Amino acid sequence: MGKVFFYSDSIIGVFVQRAQKQEFVKEFNSDLKSSEFLLVADYKGLNVSEISSLRNEVKNNSDSNFKVAKNTLVKRAIKDTNFKNLEKLFVGPTSVAYSNDPVSTSKVLVKFAKENENFKILGGAMGDKELSIEDIKNLATLPSLDEIRAKIVGLLVANQTKFVSILSTNQSNIVRVIKNKFENQN
Repeated sequence: MGKVFFYSDSIIGVFVQRAQKQEFVKEFNSDLKSSEFLLVADYKGLNVSEISSLRNEVKNNSDSNFKVAKNTLVKRAIKDTNFKNLEKLFVGPTSVAYSNDPVSTSKVLVKFAKENENFKILGGAMGDKELSIEDIKNLATLPSLDEIRAKIVGLLVANQTKFVSILSTNQSNIVRVIKNKFENQN
């Protein structure tokens, strides 16, 4: 006859929590592997509404993700990524923002840090290169990818307009020269 086991709710809860944590680490690791940029910040002193506001700002103004998670879980998630050298930054209440667009992510978070003294950028990484706070502030001053694209399109359109203008001017000049030559012969 087989044995019957009775598990208390607390034991089942531990198994469920462990599975949820493992799933979080797995998904977060996958997200980080497909990201080029990670920024780490201390959010000590921010209330829930301020963190929600920041999360919305990050979501609406950049193609980034923002998370507040336990340091132990984040440290596990970054183990085999380009960001493993940032492990030392995960002390105290930390949050992370990650994306493939370091400029727009930096812009949003640097602006938020200026407006909220309790939010402090600790550092970050782009690829496997560690970035200082100053590096991140410099990234925030660069034009965004959309701004660069708009400038390129503007340059292309301006050059095409100039080219068409030159062609039409030259055609008009050629017609005038031929007309003058023809008139002078008659």
